[in-house]
Amino acid sequence: MVLSFFDNCGVIFQHYLPMRTSVIAAVFKDVMNMFLKKFKEKRPEMAKRDWYFHFDNAPCHTGNSTKEFLAKKGIKKMLEGVEIVDKSVQKEWTRVGRAIPEDRFREAFRKWFE
Repeated sequence: MVLSFFDNCGVIFQHYLPMRTSVIAAVFKDVMNMFLKKFKEKRPEMAKRDWYFHFDNAPCHTGNSTKEFLAKKGIKKMLEGVEIVDKSVQKEWTRVGRAIPEDRFREAFRKWFE
């Protein structure tokens, strides 16, 4: 399994897990630490600004230890599956997502597959 972190400019970080490795909270936090280091190297200006991380509602993303880790690191989450009930958040994510130029979004995915 590969964990891939990307934005509209391309892939920031990929981590390949050994076969039969489950992504539990401890694994996720280790990989997030590696990602944050690469993020600061590859996107230093963005790392200094407010930015949001998109998560789904996978158990490793929603556990208390993960939430504490993210809060400690100052990582703001955007969209966490079923926990989103505020329509204004959904509208804002739609606005932000649509602001990404289509060609940049496609290029990020193309680079992801390389």
